[in-house]
Amino acid sequence: MYKEFSRAVGLATHGVGIGSFVYLRRILENLIESAHQEARKAAPWDEKQYVEGRTVERILLLKGHLPEFMVRNRLAYGILSKGIHELTEDECLKYFKPLKSVIELILNEHILLQEHERNVVEAEQSLADVHKEISEGG
Repeated sequence: MYKEFSRAVGLATHGVGIGSFVYLRRILENLIESAHQEARKAAPWDEKQYVEGRTVERILLLKGHLPEFMVRNRLAYGILSKGIHELTEDECLKYFKPLKSVIELILNEHILLQEHERNVVEAEQSLADVHKEISEGG
């Protein structure tokens, strides 16, 4: 995802607006698919509803698996899609900065969530190790 972000910034810097939108949208799509794979393992999950839904609806279905900022600002995906399919290079460049900021915030939250989960796993394992050692008279 970070490679895509760098490419988006590089393209925008060189005046390529539509291409920069492609890479920003790809970041969101990667996050959505990763969350989809997690959600499929959880019950209850309605795969038919997910597959038949539009991307903005899919984001709502995945709200427990995606950064909250992404869910609240899910319209960013639609703007990026519109940019790819309907807007001019200049229009995409005009809107690049606010969309870049949104993607940065989403990625920052994603990183924090991953770090938090890693810390939770480590803390629980440490606690289990202490409990085991104490229980064995250690």
